[in-house]
Amino acid sequence: MVGGDGGVVGRYDRTAFAPTCRRCLALIDRHFSKPEPDDRLALVARLASDVVIDLHGYAEIHGVPGDQQDQLRKAVRARIRQRTGFAVRTHLINGAIYIECDEAYKKYADRHGRDAAEAMSAVLSGEPVPERERDWVIYWSTWGVA
Repeated sequence: MVGGDGGVVGRYDRTAFAPTCRRCLALIDRHFSKPEPDDRLALVARLASDVVIDLHGYAEIHGVPGDQQDQLRKAVRARIRQRTGFAVRTHLINGAIYIECDEAYKKYADRHGRDAAEAMSAVLSGEPVPERERDWVIYWSTWGVA
């Protein structure tokens, strides 16, 4: 459906004359050639899958260019499924890719619970919250070779 066909679909009561729904955009994407995979795609997929499987059960990847996001999500899901056989979900929110694996998370749930309890105890007693290293966050730009 073309935006505006059924009335106003744009923000602020303005008519949008471009497809705006996810399904329509996916259909249009099929008409374009697939983007060339970036050199760092395999490396970042490996790093993210290692974080999910070996450290936390989840990971975040920030700064991934739009044309690489779908390929990276597929690569991460495939690597985790290949290594563990577990189901994996990826989400794209505000340009960041979030990866979660419930089965892998269960291995680390007790540790995460202890960390949360420690932080809550510090807050309730007026002490500074212990800082954790954010080793579950991966930045695409860090792995670029200039």
